[in-house]
Amino acid sequence: MKFRRRSGNDNNMALLDALACGLGAVLLILILVKFKAFTADPTEEKNKLEAELAASADAISQLQKSIDEVNEKIGLISATQQDTQDAEANTQNRQDKLLQDISTEIAVVADLENQLAAVAKIPTPSDTISLPGKGNQNFITGMKVEGKQIGILIDKSASMMGENLIQVLSNLALSEADRVNTIKWRRTLRTAQWLIARVPDTSRLSVVAFSEQGMRMGQRDINSPLVGDSMRAIVRDLRQVVPDGGTNLQAGIAKLFEVNSRVTDVYLVTDGLPTLGEGLSAGCKGFFTKNKSISAKCRQQLLVETAKRFPKGVSLNVILLPIDGDPFASYMYWDWAKATRGTFLSPAPEWP
Repeated sequence: MKFRRRSGNDNNMALLDALACGLGAVLLILILVKFKAFTADPTEEKNKLEAELAASADAISQLQKSIDEVNEKIGLISATQQDTQDAEANTQNRQDKLLQDISTEIAVVADLENQLAAVAKIPTPSDTISLPGKGNQNFITGMKVEGKQIGILIDKSASMMGENLIQVLSNLALSEADRVNTIKWRRTLRTAQWLIARVPDTSRLSVVAFSEQGMRMGQRDINSPLVGDSMRAIVRDLRQVVPDGGTNLQAGIAKLFEVNSRVTDVYLVTDGLPTLGEGLSAGCKGFFTKNKSISAKCRQQLLVETAKRFPKGVSLNVILLPIDGDPFASYMYWDWAKATRGTFLSPAPEWP
């Protein structure tokens, strides 16, 4: 059997077709793969860009925070500078005030030096009268004993034995020897001696102790200058006085001017408003007679009446050793002393 031989061109075409088909298939696969890869890239890029954007936002936030911190520090520095300026201004003001205070203190010291120089010219206490306790010091009390005709009134009523009503009532039960040793009465005697010791040598002195009646202390010629014997006699009589009875200031004043009608300066030592005297209203008289006591209002009325009867042109100086429960005494005696150009003194408990 004869076989027919195929021509070479037919085989070559078939191979080329196969190769072309395979190449086309490969290209198609590559195109598909490449397209798939291309379609996936934008998402990754987007995510990457979003991450970078978030990172940039964080960086911007951190940068803004840093800027805010810097601004805050700048503000603090500015505030500190302002505080420093204010502090410097305050320091300057304090320095100016301190200089002004120093100038004021210098002026006060100069004034005190002038006062001390004036006090140095005051006659020193007499050596004739000893002053027990703390009265030997030359305290600047504001009370200057002066005048040509001096009268001293010493309250010797029962209230001069205590600082309050309870003490007074308790001390009324004591013997005379114990009464004169009570603390307040010893202070009263020291006060009287303090006054007597400072009476100028050229002055005439009259001393009266009073309660319900007035009693002259010492016996001497009132026309003679004050001498040692006369002063010792007055002090000796005062030491024999026993406090008792009510307070009749009118009787004390009347006795003083009976002893020396020419008295120009009166020095009163007492502890409160009077309880006895003339010139009370009918209401006060009835109350006083019925209850054997006198109200604060009536005592004020009695002092006003006593002041009306006080001799004109005479200076009244008051040393008040206050008793509790008599609040009106201080300002009423101060007002009375001021009206007569006198001095009012309510010293500390340890004086003199």
